[in-house]
Amino acid sequence: MAKDPAVLFYTSDFLSGTLTMNYEQKGKYITLLCYQHQQGFLLEEDFKAILDDTDIKVFNKFQKLSDGKYYNLKLKVESERRKAYADSRRNNRIKDKSNLSLSYDKRMETVTVTDTVTVNDTSINNTSIYSIADKMKEKPNQSEINELDNLVK
Repeated sequence: MAKDPAVLFYTSDFLSGTLTMNYEQKGKYITLLCYQHQQGFLLEEDFKAILDDTDIKVFNKFQKLSDGKYYNLKLKVESERRKAYADSRRNNRIKDKSNLSLSYDKRMETVTVTDTVTVNDTSINNTSIYSIADKMKEKPNQSEINELDNLVK
């Protein structure tokens, strides 16, 4: 099975856990978290490459375990929880194929829709396409949205 490309990221936990860090330290911290997620662990060399002597707050977010590797334990736990959940869903589908279509979630599909409108130098509904584009520099109001919808139809 391929590596899970994502992990749950709790923004409130991140904000409260990095409140006393400066922005540079927060950037280093999130980089190390991403690297741990991709590699599964961090080595001392990883810290040496990213952190400097003033980044003790970032370094203290990781623990060295008996295997000599470094982990942010919250990230490790959340990654394992997500993997266990995904495995349980997959195992349920394998055990009972009769409900295969019931467990399929169409909302998870990626769909790309492209509408193409060809406009000559004539006006449409007495509104120039250029004036609509100019108005789109700001957030459109409901009448402008309706006007654009009518152009596409």
